[in-house]
Amino acid sequence: MMIVSNEKETQNIAKKISRSIEGSNLVLCLNGDLGSGKTTFTRYLIRSLQSNKLTNEIPSPTFTLLQIYDYKSGQIYHYDFYRLDKIEELFELNFSESLRNNICIIEWSNKFKKALPENRVEIDFEIISNNSRKLKFNFLGKFKKDIFKWL
Repeated sequence: MMIVSNEKETQNIAKKISRSIEGSNLVLCLNGDLGSGKTTFTRYLIRSLQSNKLTNEIPSPTFTLLQIYDYKSGQIYHYDFYRLDKIEELFELNFSESLRNNICIIEWSNKFKKALPENRVEIDFEIISNNSRKLKFNFLGKFKKDIFKWL
């Protein structure tokens, strides 16, 4: 668990995580209330994985449900399950195929826990105040805390 007190600290954590996961096949599940920082964190993480070369906006996939980005070691699949109602909708998004040899970042992943792979890292975002957030990390399956050595 850690506390971030501002957006710059969120950016620094995303940068550290990007160094730990680059080139990995990883599912990163982000959960928390609206406005808790999931999308902000994801934007910084994607930019870091792309070495900050992406100049266009990284939109929240709330309405598109999925955004795909290239980076030097493969692809990043950024899902948002918020507007999904049925687990069957994941099939239409080729969800299971995207889990292979990619980085998958899933906002609101708790909506469909049964569809998530056994091997994943979960980060729960909790609002403490206007600027502060508590981030709780949970390492499942083959992922151990040592993947994030700096934690």
